[in-house]
Amino acid sequence: MGRLQAIAEGISRVGAIIGGAMLLIASLVICVDITLRYTISKTLGGADELSGYALAISSAWGFSAALLSRSHIRIDTLYVRVRTRVRAALDLLSLVTFASFIALITWHAWGVVRQSWDSGSRSLSELETPVIIPQALWFAGLVFFVMVALLLLARSLHAVLTGDLPKLFELIGSKSAVAEAEEEVRATERAMNEGRRQQ
Repeated sequence: MGRLQAIAEGISRVGAIIGGAMLLIASLVICVDITLRYTISKTLGGADELSGYALAISSAWGFSAALLSRSHIRIDTLYVRVRTRVRAALDLLSLVTFASFIALITWHAWGVVRQSWDSGSRSLSELETPVIIPQALWFAGLVFFVMVALLLLARSLHAVLTGDLPKLFELIGSKSAVAEAEEEVRATERAMNEGRRQQ
């Protein structure tokens, strides 16, 4: 299962990078559109529509990257004060709850995608985009997130059954402030080493 998680991390990293690039491009298109609107009273048309697609798709694909890197926001005021086994139970409960919520969204998303496919829906803007395209990419990101959540849940349950709670915390536990600081230091060191190699 470790190999599967490594593959999932690679896919989610690519999805996050592409999603980030889409948001950057959408921001630039909106800036150009606003500039044209206020300078020469012209508009590109469809900038808001495309930015909406970019936001939906990048968010869906970013969910799994955030889950794998344990970057989703959690309020851990009580979490850090309870016993190890209680923390493990809370981590499992949070993963099951989160995965169930996204699975429900994904189920309804499938209904939206299927309806758009059956009816051949197009956007009402001047672009007349076949909405099945952005909706399918959005839906694929949600499905991938559910698969990643199920993989993490399986690995976490295995860790509980084998008594390997440190592994569970490594997979789905809330990061401590020290762990986050150590990650930032490692990332800075990597960036500095790459900068030195390029010189």
